[in-house]
Amino acid sequence: MAELLSAHVTRYLRNRDEFERGLPPGLLLFMPALGTVTPSELEDYPLRTVTNAGPPTLGQDEPVVFPLLKSTGNAFGRGITVGRTGNNDVVLDDGSVSRFHAWFARDAGEAGFLLTDAGSKNGSYVMGERLLARKPTPVGDGMRLRFGQVEVSFYTPGAFARLLAKRLQS
Repeated sequence: MAELLSAHVTRYLRNRDEFERGLPPGLLLFMPALGTVTPSELEDYPLRTVTNAGPPTLGQDEPVVFPLLKSTGNAFGRGITVGRTGNNDVVLDDGSVSRFHAWFARDAGEAGFLLTDAGSKNGSYVMGERLLARKPTPVGDGMRLRFGQVEVSFYTPGAFARLLAKRLQS
């Protein structure tokens, strides 16, 4: 379930070791629309929604974190689904996102993830490059991903904790 970034910061400040142990294997960080983010936040977070994307339904003008976890109600066996409807593991409530847009799978040879576009109308992108439908592409820490017009960044637990530490030093 998605949470505001501030909730993660609070848990991080309480007990960093416990926080890091409790993180999922992957996370997506969604930034609010440009008009609501201060310039200092843009330096800390390289990603934000693409122009013309609607505001997030969760958080309004605060960053939102989506864990890459399989929900018990999702029967899709290939991985962690991303889409607009509530039956996905990661729900991005935006009209540019297909009902079932893409999926993440663990990379068997690596400790990372693969992202596969499900043949979505508006496409999935990794670092600005549109993915071919049903062709898995590796993703790594800090990579910019886009689903339709919704832009997020991907982090492993260690990189996400380092991002929080950097942000809190400011």
